[in-house]
Parts: sequence; C-alpha cells; structure tokens
Amino acid sequence: MNDQFIQGVIFDWNRIDNDSYLKEIEAFNGVEKLDFNKSITFFVGENGSGKST
Repeated sequence: MNDQFIQGVIFDWNRIDNDSYLKEIEAFNGVEKLDFNKSITFFVGENGSGKST
C-alpha cells in the first residue's frame, strides 16, 4: 500500500466527548488503533447528499 491511502486510525479517547455516539459502539470498546492492510474507501456526507447514488 502506498502513502496516498489511509493506513490506519488511532482513537484518542480522551479527545472524544463523553456523550459521543462513538463511545457507545461496543465493537470499538478497548480499541486503540485500527490498521488497514488493504485499500478501503469511505463515503462521508450528510443524509440526503447522494452517497447511495
């Protein structure tokens, strides 16, 4: 994988608000870092912005 792709995500739980939905996702409990071994794509946008299209 080259440097053009996100290779991982580090969770800094101290910087995430206590009432954030992210802290309620059980699959992320205790996770400090996610490493991506293959290229992935994220679609991000407001509801109704056309992500599904």
